[in-house]
Amino acid sequence: MPAKLTLYPPRRASRFVVIRDGETLVIGRDAQCGLVLEDPRVSKQHARLSWTGEGWVLEDLGSKNGTTVNGRPPTGAELGHGDSIDFGGLSAYFERVTAAQAAALDSHRLARIQTSADLRRRLRADLEPADLLLRLMQSAMELTGTERGFVLVTAPDGKLRVEVADGFTPDEVRDERFRGSVGAVKQAMETGGPVVVADVPSDPRLGRRPSVVLKGIGSLACLPLRREDKILGMIYVDSRKLGPAFTSSDIEILESLTARAAEVLAEVGEYESPAARRRSAEVIEHLQQRLEELLPAV
Repeated sequence: MPAKLTLYPPRRASRFVVIRDGETLVIGRDAQCGLVLEDPRVSKQHARLSWTGEGWVLEDLGSKNGTTVNGRPPTGAELGHGDSIDFGGLSAYFERVTAAQAAALDSHRLARIQTSADLRRRLRADLEPADLLLRLMQSAMELTGTERGFVLVTAPDGKLRVEVADGFTPDEVRDERFRGSVGAVKQAMETGGPVVVADVPSDPRLGRRPSVVLKGIGSLACLPLRREDKILGMIYVDSRKLGPAFTSSDIEILESLTARAAEVLAEVGEYESPAARRRSAEVIEHLQQRLEELLPAV
Protein backbone atom coordinates (compact mmCIF):
# COMPACT_ATOMS: atom_id res chain seq x y z
CA MET A 1 0.00 0.00 0.00
CA PRO A 2 1.40 3.48 -0.85
CA ALA A 3 2.33 5.77 2.00
CA LYS A 4 2.62 9.51 2.54
CA LEU A 5 5.21 11.12 4.79
CA THR A 6 4.44 14.74 5.70
CA LEU A 7 7.02 16.97 7.39
CA TYR A 8 6.57 20.24 9.23
CA PRO A 9 9.80 22.29 9.28
CA PRO A 10 9.66 25.22 11.75
CA ARG A 11 8.26 28.51 10.38
CA ARG A 12 8.03 27.00 6.92
CA ALA A 13 5.31 24.81 5.47
CA SER A 14 4.08 21.29 5.27
CA ARG A 15 6.03 19.12 2.85
CA PHE A 16 5.12 15.62 1.78
CA VAL A 17 6.43 12.73 -0.28
CA VAL A 18 4.54 9.70 -1.59
CA ILE A 19 6.28 6.32 -1.64
CA ARG A 20 4.93 3.14 -3.20
CA ASP A 21 5.20 -0.56 -2.48
CA GLY A 22 8.63 -1.97 -3.28
CA GLU A 23 10.39 1.37 -3.00
CA THR A 24 12.93 2.50 -0.42
CA LEU A 25 13.23 6.09 0.78
CA VAL A 26 16.44 7.38 2.36
CA ILE A 27 15.96 10.58 4.37
CA GLY A 28 18.83 12.94 5.12
CA ARG A 29 20.82 16.08 4.26
CA ASP A 30 22.75 14.51 1.39
CA ALA A 31 21.59 15.62 -2.06
CA GLN A 32 21.45 11.97 -3.14
CA CYS A 33 18.75 11.10 -0.59
CA GLY A 34 15.22 10.47 -1.80
CA LEU A 35 13.94 13.05 0.70
CA VAL A 36 16.43 15.86 1.32
CA LEU A 37 16.06 17.76 4.61
CA GLU A 38 18.31 20.82 4.65
CA ASP A 39 18.57 21.16 8.40
CA PRO A 40 21.74 20.94 10.52
CA ARG A 41 19.97 18.64 12.99
CA VAL A 42 19.57 16.02 10.27
CA SER A 43 22.47 13.71 9.36
CA LYS A 44 23.61 13.24 5.76
CA GLN A 45 21.92 9.85 5.72
CA HIS A 46 19.59 9.96 8.67
CA ALA A 47 16.96 7.22 8.29
CA ARG A 48 15.48 4.77 5.81
CA LEU A 49 11.84 3.92 5.10
CA SER A 50 11.41 0.50 3.48
CA TRP A 51 8.65 -1.79 2.22
CA THR A 52 8.82 -5.31 3.64
CA GLY A 53 6.20 -6.88 1.40
CA GLU A 54 3.56 -6.48 4.06
CA GLY A 55 4.12 -3.03 5.52
CA TRP A 56 6.49 -0.09 6.05
CA VAL A 57 9.36 -0.04 8.53
CA LEU A 58 11.68 2.78 9.54
CA GLU A 59 15.29 2.41 10.64
CA ASP A 60 17.77 4.95 11.91
CA LEU A 61 21.06 5.02 9.94
CA GLY A 62 23.30 5.95 12.84
CA SER A 63 22.20 9.57 12.84
CA LYS A 64 23.75 12.01 15.32
CA ASN A 65 20.45 13.31 16.74
CA GLY A 66 18.40 10.16 16.44
CA THR A 67 15.05 9.09 15.01
CA THR A 68 11.91 8.33 16.98
CA VAL A 69 8.49 6.87 16.24
CA ASN A 70 5.81 8.07 18.65
CA GLY A 71 8.58 9.32 20.93
CA ARG A 72 10.62 6.06 20.98
CA PRO A 73 13.51 4.75 18.86
CA PRO A 74 12.29 2.64 15.90
CA THR A 75 12.24 -1.09 16.70
CA GLY A 76 11.69 -2.51 13.21
CA ALA A 77 7.97 -2.88 13.79
CA GLU A 78 5.63 -1.83 10.99
CA LEU A 79 4.57 1.80 10.99
CA GLY A 80 0.92 2.46 11.66
CA HIS A 81 -1.33 5.03 10.04
CA GLY A 82 -0.96 8.30 11.94
CA ASP A 83 2.39 7.49 13.57
CA SER A 84 4.41 10.52 14.60
CA ILE A 85 8.05 10.49 13.49
CA ASP A 86 10.91 12.76 14.53
CA PHE A 87 14.13 13.14 12.51
CA GLY A 88 16.63 14.82 14.84
CA GLY A 89 14.04 17.41 15.84
CA LEU A 90 12.02 17.67 12.61
CA SER A 91 8.49 16.33 13.01
CA ALA A 92 6.76 14.10 10.47
CA TYR A 93 3.45 12.30 10.16
CA PHE A 94 3.08 8.86 8.51
CA GLU A 95 -0.08 7.91 6.64
CA ARG A 96 -1.13 4.95 4.55
CA VAL A 97 -2.88 6.08 1.38
CA THR A 98 -4.77 4.27 -1.36
CA ALA A 99 -3.51 4.01 -4.93
CA ALA A 100 -6.20 6.52 -5.93
CA GLN A 101 -5.06 8.98 -3.24
CA ALA A 102 -1.43 8.58 -4.34
CA ALA A 103 -2.42 9.28 -7.95
CA ALA A 104 -4.37 12.38 -6.84
CA LEU A 105 -1.34 13.68 -4.93
CA ASP A 106 0.86 13.16 -8.00
CA SER A 107 -1.72 14.96 -10.12
CA HIS A 108 -1.75 17.87 -7.65
CA ARG A 109 2.04 18.12 -7.85
CA LEU A 110 1.93 18.22 -11.66
CA ALA A 111 -0.77 20.90 -11.50
CA ARG A 112 1.44 23.03 -9.25
CA ILE A 113 4.30 22.66 -11.73
CA GLN A 114 1.98 23.97 -14.44
CA THR A 115 0.88 26.81 -12.17
CA SER A 116 4.51 27.77 -11.63
CA ALA A 117 5.15 27.89 -15.37
CA ASP A 118 2.01 29.96 -15.99
CA LEU A 119 2.88 32.49 -13.27
CA ARG A 120 6.47 32.83 -14.48
CA ARG A 121 5.19 33.62 -17.98
CA ARG A 122 3.34 36.61 -16.55
CA LEU A 123 6.67 38.14 -15.53
CA ARG A 124 7.75 39.05 -19.05
CA ALA A 125 11.02 40.85 -19.69
CA ASP A 126 9.26 43.46 -21.85
CA LEU A 127 7.20 44.77 -18.90
CA GLU A 128 8.03 48.05 -17.22
CA PRO A 129 9.76 47.30 -13.88
CA ALA A 130 6.85 48.62 -11.80
CA ASP A 131 4.35 46.56 -13.80
CA LEU A 132 6.58 43.52 -13.36
CA LEU A 133 6.61 44.01 -9.58
CA LEU A 134 2.85 44.57 -9.52
CA ARG A 135 2.30 41.30 -11.38
CA LEU A 136 4.73 39.56 -9.05
CA MET A 137 2.79 40.74 -6.01
CA GLN A 138 -0.61 39.86 -7.52
CA SER A 139 0.64 36.40 -8.54
CA ALA A 140 1.99 35.77 -5.03
CA MET A 141 -1.32 36.84 -3.47
CA GLU A 142 -3.25 34.61 -5.86
CA LEU A 143 -1.02 31.61 -5.15
CA THR A 144 -1.10 31.96 -1.35
CA GLY A 145 -4.71 33.13 -0.98
CA THR A 146 -3.54 36.24 0.87
CA GLU A 147 -5.27 39.63 0.87
CA ARG A 148 -2.58 42.30 1.02
CA GLY A 149 0.95 42.84 -0.11
CA PHE A 150 3.77 45.19 -1.01
CA VAL A 151 7.07 45.01 -2.85
CA LEU A 152 10.24 46.76 -1.72
CA VAL A 153 13.27 47.52 -3.87
CA THR A 154 16.78 48.23 -2.63
CA ALA A 155 17.75 51.81 -3.43
CA PRO A 156 21.36 52.79 -4.29
CA ASP A 157 21.89 53.90 -0.68
CA GLY A 158 20.98 50.39 0.50
CA LYS A 159 17.62 51.38 2.00
CA LEU A 160 14.42 49.59 1.11
CA ARG A 161 11.95 51.63 -0.93
CA VAL A 162 8.25 50.78 -1.29
CA GLU A 163 7.50 50.33 -4.98
CA VAL A 164 4.00 48.81 -5.21
CA ALA A 165 1.30 47.93 -2.67
CA ASP A 166 -2.20 46.48 -2.71
CA GLY A 167 -4.89 45.69 -0.14
CA PHE A 168 -3.69 48.10 2.56
CA THR A 169 -5.35 51.34 3.66
CA PRO A 170 -3.41 54.30 5.09
CA ASP A 171 -5.04 53.65 8.49
CA GLU A 172 -3.89 50.01 8.51
CA VAL A 173 -0.33 51.04 7.78
CA ARG A 174 -0.38 53.61 10.59
CA ASP A 175 -1.84 50.99 12.97
CA GLU A 176 0.61 49.52 15.48
CA ARG A 177 -0.26 46.04 14.19
CA PHE A 178 1.73 46.80 11.05
CA ARG A 179 4.87 46.22 13.14
CA GLY A 180 4.35 42.47 12.65
CA SER A 181 4.65 42.89 8.89
CA VAL A 182 7.93 44.77 9.25
CA GLY A 183 9.15 42.08 11.67
CA ALA A 184 8.81 39.48 8.92
CA VAL A 185 10.74 41.74 6.52
CA LYS A 186 13.54 42.12 9.07
CA GLN A 187 13.66 38.36 9.64
CA ALA A 188 13.94 37.72 5.89
CA MET A 189 16.72 40.30 5.66
CA GLU A 190 18.64 38.70 8.53
CA THR A 191 18.38 35.15 7.19
CA GLY A 192 18.56 35.99 3.49
CA GLY A 193 15.82 33.44 2.90
CA PRO A 194 12.04 33.20 2.83
CA VAL A 195 9.84 33.65 5.89
CA VAL A 196 6.64 31.68 5.26
CA VAL A 197 4.20 31.15 8.11
CA ALA A 198 0.74 29.62 7.71
CA ASP A 199 -0.22 30.11 11.38
CA VAL A 200 1.43 33.32 12.58
CA PRO A 201 -0.04 33.37 16.14
CA SER A 202 1.57 29.96 16.81
CA ASP A 203 4.97 30.94 15.41
CA PRO A 204 7.61 31.01 18.20
CA ARG A 205 9.12 34.29 16.99
CA LEU A 206 6.49 36.35 15.19
CA GLY A 207 3.56 35.10 17.28
CA ARG A 208 4.84 36.81 20.43
CA ARG A 209 4.74 40.26 18.86
CA PRO A 210 1.97 42.51 20.24
CA SER A 211 1.20 43.49 16.65
CA VAL A 212 0.30 39.89 15.88
CA VAL A 213 -1.55 39.15 19.11
CA LEU A 214 -3.78 42.21 18.70
CA LYS A 215 -6.24 40.79 16.18
CA GLY A 216 -3.08 40.04 14.30
CA ILE A 217 -2.01 38.51 11.07
CA GLY A 218 -3.12 34.97 10.27
CA SER A 219 -0.62 33.93 7.58
CA LEU A 220 2.23 35.66 5.77
CA ALA A 221 5.04 35.18 3.31
CA CYS A 222 8.08 37.39 2.86
CA LEU A 223 10.77 36.54 0.31
CA PRO A 224 13.89 38.34 -0.88
CA LEU A 225 14.34 39.17 -4.56
CA ARG A 226 17.85 37.80 -4.84
CA ARG A 227 20.24 37.91 -7.76
CA GLU A 228 23.39 35.91 -6.98
CA ASP A 229 24.54 37.31 -3.60
CA LYS A 230 22.70 40.62 -3.90
CA ILE A 231 19.22 41.30 -2.49
CA LEU A 232 17.41 43.57 -4.95
CA GLY A 233 14.26 43.84 -2.87
CA MET A 234 11.55 42.04 -0.90
CA ILE A 235 8.02 40.87 -1.52
CA TYR A 236 5.56 40.61 1.36
CA VAL A 237 1.99 39.23 1.38
CA ASP A 238 -0.31 38.46 4.30
CA SER A 239 -3.84 37.55 5.31
CA ARG A 240 -5.78 38.61 8.38
CA LYS A 241 -7.32 35.15 8.65
CA LEU A 242 -5.79 31.71 9.06
CA GLY A 243 -5.68 29.77 5.83
CA PRO A 244 -4.67 26.30 4.72
CA ALA A 245 -1.00 25.55 5.33
CA PHE A 246 1.41 26.65 2.66
CA THR A 247 2.85 23.60 0.94
CA SER A 248 6.45 23.10 -0.13
CA SER A 249 5.19 23.44 -3.72
CA ASP A 250 3.83 26.90 -2.88
CA ILE A 251 7.20 27.95 -1.50
CA GLU A 252 9.03 26.58 -4.53
CA ILE A 253 6.70 28.52 -6.85
CA LEU A 254 7.17 31.71 -4.82
CA GLU A 255 10.93 31.29 -4.92
CA SER A 256 10.76 30.68 -8.67
CA LEU A 257 8.71 33.86 -9.15
CA THR A 258 11.04 36.02 -7.07
CA ALA A 259 14.07 34.60 -8.88
CA ARG A 260 12.50 35.50 -12.23
CA ALA A 261 11.60 39.02 -11.06
CA ALA A 262 15.12 39.56 -9.69
CA GLU A 263 16.59 38.38 -12.98
CA VAL A 264 14.61 40.99 -14.93
CA LEU A 265 15.31 43.75 -12.38
CA ALA A 266 19.04 43.03 -12.52
CA GLU A 267 18.99 43.56 -16.29
CA VAL A 268 17.04 46.83 -15.98
CA GLY A 269 19.20 48.44 -13.30
CA GLU A 270 18.06 51.84 -11.94
CA TYR A 271 14.60 53.01 -12.92
CA GLU A 272 11.81 55.37 -11.96
CA SER A 273 8.13 54.41 -11.94
CA PRO A 274 5.95 57.45 -11.20
CA ALA A 275 2.84 55.90 -12.78
CA ALA A 276 2.88 52.86 -10.50
CA ARG A 277 3.48 54.98 -7.43
CA ARG A 278 0.58 57.30 -8.27
CA ARG A 279 -1.83 54.35 -8.31
CA SER A 280 -1.56 54.01 -4.53
CA ALA A 281 0.51 57.05 -3.62
CA GLU A 282 -0.97 57.66 -0.16
CA VAL A 283 -0.57 54.05 0.98
CA ILE A 284 2.96 53.89 -0.39
CA GLU A 285 3.90 57.12 1.38
CA HIS A 286 2.64 55.82 4.71
CA LEU A 287 4.26 52.41 4.12
CA GLN A 288 7.59 54.08 3.50
CA GLN A 289 7.28 56.16 6.66
CA ARG A 290 6.41 53.15 8.79
CA LEU A 291 9.26 51.08 7.37
CA GLU A 292 11.74 53.82 8.18
CA GLU A 293 10.29 54.19 11.69
CA LEU A 294 10.10 50.50 12.54
CA LEU A 295 12.78 48.63 10.61
CA PRO A 296 15.67 49.66 12.90
CA ALA A 297 13.55 48.84 15.96
CA VAL A 298 11.82 45.53 15.18
